[in-house]
Amino acid sequence: MPAFLTNLWRFLQTNPLVLAVVILVVVLLLAFAVHVAFSYRTLRRASKPGREASARLVSVPLPLTTVNRKGKEGDPVNFEFTGTSGQIATAFAAAGWFRADEIDLVTSTRISVDSILGRKYSTAPVSNLYLFGHKEDLAFERPGPSVRQRDHIRLWDAKQAAVDGRPIWAAAATKDMKVELSKTTHLPTHGIGPDLDAERAQVIAELTDTGFVVNLGWRPGFGKPTRGVNGGGDPYFTDGQVAIVTIADVWAPPLATQVRSSLGAAIYKRLAPLARWRLPEEGLRRMREARARRAQGQPPVQPPGA
Repeated sequence: MPAFLTNLWRFLQTNPLVLAVVILVVVLLLAFAVHVAFSYRTLRRASKPGREASARLVSVPLPLTTVNRKGKEGDPVNFEFTGTSGQIATAFAAAGWFRADEIDLVTSTRISVDSILGRKYSTAPVSNLYLFGHKEDLAFERPGPSVRQRDHIRLWDAKQAAVDGRPIWAAAATKDMKVELSKTTHLPTHGIGPDLDAERAQVIAELTDTGFVVNLGWRPGFGKPTRGVNGGGDPYFTDGQVAIVTIADVWAPPLATQVRSSLGAAIYKRLAPLARWRLPEEGLRRMREARARRAQGQPPVQPPGA
């Protein structure tokens, strides 16, 4: 046994109070690890209907809605992105959005406490929704005045390639407005704002303002104005259009997908202007036009016919 461990053991033997504290800490850590593993297993078992239902969805080119863990329709798909995970994450970070934390015991406890107290939690986890047989691959959010309100978007790798060979992502953007009891599970959850098109427009405007958006197109989702209810029982309305956003095909920092703090997002937002020399002119042109429209009080780009 190394001398360090030998000396440590002798110290603990001669200090029973310290030894008791160490044993207690080890036991608590083991209990925490077991609880996390059990919770993960329980959540995965509970989400099986959602995963199976989402895997059966067949729609061209992408499903119309996500699926919640019970296998019911969730939030509508209102975005289609082209870009690598790093490029998409860089664009959102430059816009001041954070990567959402994963759901675990610590983050679940924190979001519950912060919701009750009305405090901020800038990287609060989002509830899992499902497409293609699994939960979202990426989730980003722009925090509001408290954890009860935030803009957020979930993205799934569609396992399809765009013309330029980069991945295509299905995405659903919604705005959390309050914390409420789910109308279906009766458990605490976020209630979304009903105007999905306003949230879609905001995401487009903020990404365009970074210079990373090099193309914006539209395709029918529902194909008509639609009113519905998501898996949590929250009503929504939309014109039924899906925004097709192409992100600039540029190098992305290795840690772009892990911007999970105000500091990290602030750094990316400050560095974004310095990085614009490598952005395509099309992205910069769209950025200038968006800023000009905003300065004149004009609305952001709307889908054809809006």
